[in-house]
Amino acid sequence: MIPEGLTKLPETAEEFYNLPPGRFAGVPYGHQYKEIEKVLQQFPNIENPDVEILDLYYLALLGLFAEDYPEPEEIINQIKLTSFGSPDMDDPRYQFKEQYNVMIVLDASGSMGHMAGGKTRMEAAKEAIRSFAASLPDGARVGLRVYGHEGTGAEADKARSCSKSDVMYPLQAYDQQKLDSALAQFKPAGWTPIALALEQAQKDLEAYKGEKSTNIIYLVSDGIETCGGDPVQVAKQLADSDVTPIVNVVGFGVDGEAQRQLKAVAEAAKGRYVLIQDQKELEEEFEQAEEIARKWRKWKDGASHDAFSKHLSQGLEILRFGFDWGKKGRQESYNIFSSFLYLEGKEILDKSTITKLEEIKNKQDKLIQERRNELETFLKNLNDKTYTEAIEAINQQYNENVKK
Repeated sequence: MIPEGLTKLPETAEEFYNLPPGRFAGVPYGHQYKEIEKVLQQFPNIENPDVEILDLYYLALLGLFAEDYPEPEEIINQIKLTSFGSPDMDDPRYQFKEQYNVMIVLDASGSMGHMAGGKTRMEAAKEAIRSFAASLPDGARVGLRVYGHEGTGAEADKARSCSKSDVMYPLQAYDQQKLDSALAQFKPAGWTPIALALEQAQKDLEAYKGEKSTNIIYLVSDGIETCGGDPVQVAKQLADSDVTPIVNVVGFGVDGEAQRQLKAVAEAAKGRYVLIQDQKELEEEFEQAEEIARKWRKWKDGASHDAFSKHLSQGLEILRFGFDWGKKGRQESYNIFSSFLYLEGKEILDKSTITKLEEIKNKQDKLIQERRNELETFLKNLNDKTYTEAIEAINQQYNENVKK
């Protein structure tokens, strides 16, 4: 029941962020309790367990509930987003070019019909896309490609569903009537051909080489590839292409397996991965692209970087990073605590064993908070540095600052 490679309880920041997401990561216990409790029923009841057995119990729980904590590479990517357009940037993808393009690649498979708050995931995504597109400055372009919108989730419709990914709104300036019409053309339907959609998104941007265009792709998905494609390999090809896009992979309420695949897609694309749960969080993610577009417009109008950008003022990013770490810690703690209630209530494990496991949980909860505080302190020390100094500090000093 313990995932391969999980041999000890995490203690350092590195061990927390390198821990693979649990099978049920990212979603509250109550939203998936039937599936969880089928697994919990398999826990063996070992009388008077020693320390080693208790640790094995807890490792099995982490295999179910461990969250995907943010890691140093994500800090670097956040700094790059904050510094977008700075003359100090050494990554040409983050330097402003003559054209600013955002291509949204949206999952329209059947699972996007699931609820996220008071709306379906699809309804939430469509509203966030409307808001984002309307906010873009003059001269910026936005496009929308969807996948999974054909057929149904039935096996008989798989071939049809897996062979289709369509541009609903070709890359162009914002036009409310045209975008509304495009968004009305599809609803959650079939399978999930992520690899195909990414492959075709590259073609959508072929006319806009990275040499003269800032190209940003948002891949929004609520699940894994289900059509036999290899989205990780396609993402690598995309990163190596002359489109040179900045790829943002957004997992919408995804479980641990999907988190692992989507994160691998982001890494292969040299991009970033973020997990969101509802419309508000999706809108917050798009707001970063809106801010970059506003900076780009001012750059086009002749303003210098310093005139429109706080030089690596990262107060908000530091708060966001710490909040994300803390939120994941609370989610993990809640899910494990909920499992204790079930294991004890169904007498799968005795009260004495649960009490000892609660002691381990309390220790882990404390460590999670301590590592969060260490990371926030480290980030605050970067606040007044230049981009180059900040990257150097992360690369050279991160280990000694947060691995204690």
